Amino acid sequence: MKKKTFFAFVGPSVLVMLSLIAVPLLGVFYLSLHTSHVKTEIVEVKSVVPLFGGLTKTTVQKVPQPVLDEKGQPVKVWEFVGGRNFDTVADPGGLAKALSKDRSQTADGQPARLGQKLHGLYRDVTDIDFWGALEFTLMYAFFTTPCILVIGFVLAIAVNSLVQWARGPIIFASLLPHIITPVVGSLSIYWLFLDNAVVAALLEQLGAGKIYFLKDAVTIRALIILYGIWHVTPFAFVILYAGLQTVPKDALQAAEVDGASRWQRIRYIVIPHLGALFSFITLIHLMDAYRIFEPVLVFGSNLFANSLQYLTYYILHFEDNYAKAGASAILTVIGIIILLSPFLYRTFRDQKGGH
Repeated sequence: MKKKTFFAFVGPSVLVMLSLIAVPLLGVFYLSLHTSHVKTEIVEVKSVVPLFGGLTKTTVQKVPQPVLDEKGQPVKVWEFVGGRNFDTVADPGGLAKALSKDRSQTADGQPARLGQKLHGLYRDVTDIDFWGALEFTLMYAFFTTPCILVIGFVLAIAVNSLVQWARGPIIFASLLPHIITPVVGSLSIYWLFLDNAVVAALLEQLGAGKIYFLKDAVTIRALIILYGIWHVTPFAFVILYAGLQTVPKDALQAAEVDGASRWQRIRYIVIPHLGALFSFITLIHLMDAYRIFEPVLVFGSNLFANSLQYLTYYILHFEDNYAKAGASAILTVIGIIILLSPFLYRTFRDQKGGH
């Protein structure tokens, strides 16, 4: 293909990617390196205070007031601060302090065991907003990823073994959790586990007692992870089911003739054939999992299960700090790149080796 023809095909896509991805990302990065504040000036304010007998006292105070422009609006000043916003978000000083803290003794002066030291280190590190959000974000990603791969693959094998007329309705029904929006899906799980909802009432009737799922860090985290598995498994299932249709029948029949069991045919023929699809699903899900937001927002559980995406939202919405939120967003993007680097490198190496 000629270069002119190649660029004619690729050029529009590159321009769209630059306009929709690169330009906003550069804008956020620029924002993260600056800070804005309202320009103020010191002015003298005179006030008259009434005294006894009709007398008055005049006081003069110097107070800061915003400088107004021609339209009467406060004048904002942009200031380049470099990495100060990143330092504020990530708090490396607080992390270093937590890591270097002496944990040789407990609060009552007794020698601390290894488990107590590790627990104290974990508590101090996760008490820092950014590192606590990173901890649960990674936990969510690494717990849900293998689950959706295994369950999605098992479902794909099971549906592929059914008669032809039954596959369509089952595939449609299994895709429903993935079709609904994340907010609606999160609310579905949330409503099921309310204090007086279906699950809690059923367990109480069975003799398990009253369980408050939404008032404990362990159960809230487990429910958010459960939501992630329930919501994304249909995506893995339908991709792997489509991949099963491309498995060479001759290889399976030859293995069966040679005496290979069903598990051996799956292990040595089917799974290697679907290797690229497993990598694809892993890449897509890790990107989505690292940006988990809706369940944390719906569950209102940021004290027990924060996430990097929710931390950015909190800084922007509640602290009203655009520059700091931009720094948090850039750190999230960097984290995604680091997380995906091994998989991208492996994919690149496999493709290069294939050619």
